[in-house]
Amino acid sequence: MNNFRYLLVPLLLCFSLTVNAGEKDLPSEIHVSVNGLVCDFCAQSIQKLFSKEESVQAVDINMDKGMIKIELKDGQNIDDMRVTKLITDSGYNVERINRVE
Repeated sequence: MNNFRYLLVPLLLCFSLTVNAGEKDLPSEIHVSVNGLVCDFCAQSIQKLFSKEESVQAVDINMDKGMIKIELKDGQNIDDMRVTKLITDSGYNVERINRVE
């Protein structure tokens, strides 16, 4: 019984740390490397799509680098599949998605 207590206490501590971590683990920005962004119209269409997403605060597009920076609202998130779908449905190819805290 005494050994069981030594196993249970660390397990409960780990669980409480995971539960309390919550929003702190969410990324605040998503950087997406994209092929095919060549004009202002491309950038405007991507910005318009992401501005409709509830979790998105702002979108910055660098056509020279082929990079879309998506800034998320505090405590909000958008999954990689949704990001990829929005971009590929617009006719562009996603090379890489990088989440930044």
